[in-house]
Amino acid sequence: MGTLIRRVEAGDLPRVGQLHSDVWTELYTHVLSPGIIDSFDPPTMAALWSKFMTRGPEYVQHVALVNDEIAGFVGAGPGRDPGYELGRELYFIVVAPEHRRSAVGKALLKHADVDFLWVAESNRSAQAFYRKQKYFPDSVARTGSLFGVPLPELRMAR
Repeated sequence: MGTLIRRVEAGDLPRVGQLHSDVWTELYTHVLSPGIIDSFDPPTMAALWSKFMTRGPEYVQHVALVNDEIAGFVGAGPGRDPGYELGRELYFIVVAPEHRRSAVGKALLKHADVDFLWVAESNRSAQAFYRKQKYFPDSVARTGSLFGVPLPELRMAR
């Protein structure tokens, strides 16, 4: 079972929207209100992705295919932090639950080739994954906002 990484295409949007919706609902149900969670419906997330696809060549979004099915996706682009504008930042990485703990996430992250990322302080499993890929906390933390809800985060870099 090999993993193929390629750029997101317009025909991928329904599956990417569904996967994005499912995973965000899973991850943020304990943090966000039901009304916000309901707004993560697949068509809305697919529409969001159609905007990502047109941002320009410095912004890249890729999907991972396993047996010709989308198993995950990744997005990266220019760093958004002061002093990190020349670096590549991981904006998001999502892997379907049935493909976690496989090579999919690792392949997506490697393909994105990023210098740094932000991760929720409470997401210990994601932090462990990034450490295995040689990303480590760089002593910078912040309280971000997820739909108006404070979200403590730490920056990890290689």
